[in-house]
Order: sequence, then structure tokens, then C-alpha cells
Amino acid sequence: MGGDNSDIAHASAACRTVGTDHLLVAALTLVMGGSVIALVGQYTAAQAGPAIVLSLLLAALGTLPMLYCLREAMRRSPAAGGLYALLHAAWGRRVAAALTILLVLELTLTVAGLAQSTSQHLQAATEAAGLVPGDGLPLPLAAALTLLPLGACAALWHPRPVLLLACALLTVKLGIGLLLLLLAARHVHYAHWIPWLPSAVAPYRFGLGGVLAASVPLLGILLGTGLLAGFAGLASRPRAQVSKAANGGVLGAMLLLMGLAALQSGLVEFAALASPRPLSVALQGLPQLQWLLPLLPLAGGAGLAALQLVLLLLAARLSGAVWPPAGRPARGTITLSLVLVAAVLAVWLPEGHLPQLPGAAALLVLAAVCMGTLRQLPAADGAVRSRRAAALRLLAPLAALLCLLPVLQRIPLPLLA
Repeated sequence: MGGDNSDIAHASAACRTVGTDHLLVAALTLVMGGSVIALVGQYTAAQAGPAIVLSLLLAALGTLPMLYCLREAMRRSPAAGGLYALLHAAWGRRVAAALTILLVLELTLTVAGLAQSTSQHLQAATEAAGLVPGDGLPLPLAAALTLLPLGACAALWHPRPVLLLACALLTVKLGIGLLLLLLAARHVHYAHWIPWLPSAVAPYRFGLGGVLAASVPLLGILLGTGLLAGFAGLASRPRAQVSKAANGGVLGAMLLLMGLAALQSGLVEFAALASPRPLSVALQGLPQLQWLLPLLPLAGGAGLAALQLVLLLLAARLSGAVWPPAGRPARGTITLSLVLVAAVLAVWLPEGHLPQLPGAAALLVLAAVCMGTLRQLPAADGAVRSRRAAALRLLAPLAALLCLLPVLQRIPLPLLA
């Protein structure tokens, strides 16, 4: 009898925990769940041209110092810790609480913005398919209606099934993207391919300057995998699993985006790269593939919905970490509160006034974690620890600078002058 209860309790606990596969889903969702595909297309046109592949490579390499610092920081943190534990160990309770609250606020605002974008994508998909007229539900109301069921799933389910749902949504997005790669590549004529590093025609347009300029916002997106440290307490072996999932997420996203960028450079003429034409516009010139047009916004909406689920899990966990243990509400209650706040913001704030992931607060938190490793340098009583300390002295400032670089790029030029 006791053994049966033990087996049932063990199975129930296994359903609530997450593993490397679930964390890999979260990593890919953080990187590719949002409008990263559109961003690649935009900067392909405006900055690097087809050399966006080189920009993606530089951005992926730029995440390595941050991933190394996070791994070293998690080695010294409690097994059940997350981002709050890393900040608390390095900077103390007050600084950790302030940064975490700022991050939770930004995540909630981001979820509201994602809800607005999701409703836009779904409306565009239904209009392209001819299912509903263009004057459907108002955008704010549609945003709230798309957010509420996702928030209910995140609040009522355990993290593992929520991440599995995010996996299903992300599969829709990646599946449509791979289908596009396979079908559209057949219609690319060799005469449409252009040099991978076209000559610069203006400052930061094509050439080496364009490659570097386009790599900065892409770096900001790939650095979003650092938020995976907030899920550390949900895994049985957080240090190893989070590190593997982040590395795998960056690599997988980089390879898929490289393939998409290469395809985009062959779908349109060179002159079209002078303006940020989306991929859907390029497909309109291929009658054989116009049936894909309704699927493209559907794929974008699925990725945005998956990202909302992951961000709600992360925001709820961070909120619970800051909350004092005495009187701390249940995770579901915290999640529902965040969902209601995000729904109100999605209805109240106009479109385009909400941050994108990763925002300035997220990148600031990651920079603080990287610099915090310098405050906890291991005692140099052995060759291995001495090498780690030397590596951290070099990589921690570099990682913090790379985290802040996308933030500086988003500041308007008049404010920097």
C-alpha cells in the first residue's frame, strides 16, 4: 500500500518537473517565438543584404561570453535558484529585488504587446484565407481574448504541460517555415542570387558596416536565451540542463535563420533589398506559392502565443522568488494576476507602445549577472580555478558590454548626441 502511494507520488512529481527537452523548447521559444523572422527580413533589406548570414554568425558568437558567465554563476547558486538567486548572491537582496521587479514589469508589458501582435497575425491569416471580413473585432478586444485562454493554461497547468503546449505552437511556426524553405527554393533562379557581401552604398548599408550594424539587434534577440536561467529551479539538474538548452537553442535558431536569410536573398531582385519588403510581398510574385500567404501570419501568431506562455511562466516564477515566503500566494494566483494586468494593458495602450523581447530590463539583468561573477571570483588555489578567474576577468566585462550594446542601439540618436 505504501509502495503504491510512493509510486503515485513519484509519478506525480515527475509530471511537474521539467527536463532538458522542455528547457530546449523554452530556449527556442525565447529566440524564435517572436518577430525574429520579420526582423531578419527587415535587416536583410536595410542593413546587410544577403550578408545577414554573417551577421547571424557574429550575433551567435556574441552570446558565448554571456552563456559562459551564466554557467559560472549557476555553479555557485543554490540548486533551486533562478535569476533572482543569481542576482541576490552577487548584489544583495535590495538590488536583486529591484532588478527582478523591473524585469517582471517588462515581461508583463511584453506579454501585452505580444497579445496585440498575435491578434493582428490571426486576423491577417483569416482575412487572407477569406474566412472573415477585414472589419472584425477591434484589435484591443481581440488581443485580450487571445491572451485570456493562454493565461488560463499557464495558471492552471503545471509548467511541464505548459511547455509542451508551447512546443506544439512552436512546431506550427517552424513547420510552416521549413515548408516554405522546401517549396520556395525550387522557384529561385540562379540569376537572382547576388554576392554575399555587396559593396557599401551608404554608411551602414551593405558592406562590412552593414554586417556589423545588423548583427547588433540580432545579438539582442539571441541574448534572450539568458532568461532561461529563470527556469533553473524547475529542473532537477538546473546547471547542466539550462546550459545545454541555451546552447542548443542558439545553435538551432542560428542555422534555421541562416537558411531563411539565404532563401530571402534569392526570392527578390537586388534592387528590392533597398526597402524592407517582407517575405509575403516577395511570394506574391510566385503564383505557385500564393496559397502559403495565409499560413505565414498563422505561423507568426503561433510563435507569439508560445512566447506568451513561456514569459508568463517566467514572470510568475520571478514574482514568487521576490515575494517573502510568509503569505506568498500560489503560482496560479500570481499568473492570473499577471494575465489580467497584461490584458488591461493590451486594451488600454495603443499599438506599438509596448516593449519587445528582450527589452532593456532583461538585457540589464543579464549584464548584472555577468558582472556579478567578478564579485564571486573563486579563490585561486589551483590551476583550474586560476584559469576560471582569469577567464571571468576577461569575459564578464565583455559579456556585460554585449548585453548593453542592443540597448544603446535602441536609444534615438538625438538622445545620444
